[in-house]
Amino acid sequence: MKKRDVAIFVIMGLFFTGVSVFAEGPTCDELVENSEKLWMEDEFDASDEALDRARKQCPDRAEIYWRKARNAYDRMESVDREEKPSSEELVKFYRKVEDLAEKCIKLAPNDGNCLLWKGIAMGRRGTSQGILKALSEADELEEVFLKAVELKPQYRAEDGSANSLGDAYNALGQFYRVLPEWLCTFGIKQVVGTCGDIDKSVEYQKKAVSREPQRIEYVKELGISLICRGQQKDRPQDIEEGKNYLKKIEDLPVIKPSDPIDKKHARMILEDPSMACGYSRDAQQEQSRESYDD
Repeated sequence: MKKRDVAIFVIMGLFFTGVSVFAEGPTCDELVENSEKLWMEDEFDASDEALDRARKQCPDRAEIYWRKARNAYDRMESVDREEKPSSEELVKFYRKVEDLAEKCIKLAPNDGNCLLWKGIAMGRRGTSQGILKALSEADELEEVFLKAVELKPQYRAEDGSANSLGDAYNALGQFYRVLPEWLCTFGIKQVVGTCGDIDKSVEYQKKAVSREPQRIEYVKELGISLICRGQQKDRPQDIEEGKNYLKKIEDLPVIKPSDPIDKKHARMILEDPSMACGYSRDAQQEQSRESYDD
């Protein structure tokens, strides 16, 4: 019997005995796991492709949507603020990210990762258009982040480049710094619903750094909040402590595409500490009462 005939005979035998000769495709779990590996390699398009394949198999799996939101966010965070699209385009972009998070919330309302990414998208919309123009959403944004913290999501990337609870702490720290404290004035807080609090900002940033001491973004934001508090409350010791945190960043390992930008921004704040209170990675924020009244 020829070799070709033998091969055909074997395949037919397997067919009739119910044994498949074709390997099955990757499972939903495998596709999500692969998307994580690709994300850690900054291969966001390939990570999205894996997630899209997973979504076809398991459309009700909530994490697919927050992972796609993260891919979109990280693409944009890799662009320095001087090179980003217009504020109008950014607002549209972050609404799409928020839509992904909303789908996640619909499937898993008690998954803190879903709420975290809704809050991050809302926050970036706010800083893209200017925080004083986004005050109508400030109260809701605070609630979203506080709820994410309350749910204590435990996800952590293998290299520490993502830590859900740490990211929620970091987001709240930025929120309470960028939002002006004068919004606490009677009559204004009743309209806005919340206000800035530089002590809370420092507190949350310290919690984030305690979870991931090597994370450049966390260390940068803590340093900036300390400098801001020192300026607002005439605490020179805070200013010096904040500067020391920013100086440490030069020696920290780069693990995210946005880390080189954060190193650059840390140097920028060291050169001009007056930028600290209104700093955001998107754009410098106007915080004055005069601008609000106008």
